Amino acid sequence: MASGRDEANKLAAEYFRQLGEAGETEIYLPSVPGRADAPKAHSTVKTSDVAATPEAPDVTATPEAPDVTAAPEAPDVTATPEAPDVPTVEIVKVKLAFSREATTGDMFAGSTGLETCTTLEQVEARSVGCQNCELAGGRTNVVFGAGNPNARLMFIGEAPGRDEDIQGIPFVGRSGQLLNKILEAAGIERDDVYIANIIKCRPPNNRTPLTNEIEACLPYLGRQVALIAPRVICTLGLPATQTLLGIRGSMGSLRGKMYVEGNVKVIPTYHPAAALRDPKYKRPIWDDIQLIKREYVKA
Repeated sequence: MASGRDEANKLAAEYFRQLGEAGETEIYLPSVPGRADAPKAHSTVKTSDVAATPEAPDVTATPEAPDVTAAPEAPDVTATPEAPDVPTVEIVKVKLAFSREATTGDMFAGSTGLETCTTLEQVEARSVGCQNCELAGGRTNVVFGAGNPNARLMFIGEAPGRDEDIQGIPFVGRSGQLLNKILEAAGIERDDVYIANIIKCRPPNNRTPLTNEIEACLPYLGRQVALIAPRVICTLGLPATQTLLGIRGSMGSLRGKMYVEGNVKVIPTYHPAAALRDPKYKRPIWDDIQLIKREYVKA
């Protein structure tokens, strides 16, 4: 705490400063008897010799508060982001194999009895005992199909291979493992789709199915498609593509297009086995899968 003398000195200094500001350059100070430190009689003190006390800040002034009422401008959440450019695709109107054969009656004749089947389980039970072609004699299992019976997306391949024949499930071998990776990368769950082949039994040495073998087995696939009622079908490989579309041509000329009958869209692509043999097919398969996903999401 400051002493009384210190306080007096501060007051005196402030007094001298004020006099100086008023134009008084000298102050008359009388002598004070008994004070050793008192100025001599009739001495003067220049106001400029008195140390000026620094001006204290004004602590009573309240700093100007920021304008908290002004809120930052909110983003326009109602604006729809600009959609990325979607490449156009050629659309071809077709009559799918099931429709063609249903019209002629060649493959949906009353002798098959498949038109009376109202569930996939009933169709599969019929296929297990099928002896309509010589492939029945060499099979281990009928590979009927697997997946969501209400799938909006269906994959149709060529024929079962060795692993599929052993397990009775389509696409479980190397090609199936690659298909799983492709679907996962595209954000499509395998359990949400249905997978089958144009024929249900493995051809010897995995050869391409013969025309009579396809004709014998196609009614089972046709009934599967009718009961599942997918909106998008992806054909994997040339035999499956040519069979469903009834159009001849190379895989390169058939892919990259969308074939439509009614509410069903067929999008062909290379079989995963082609990508296992030659990596150059990976890019077109991926491009086709992007188109398939776009249509699948819309379905």
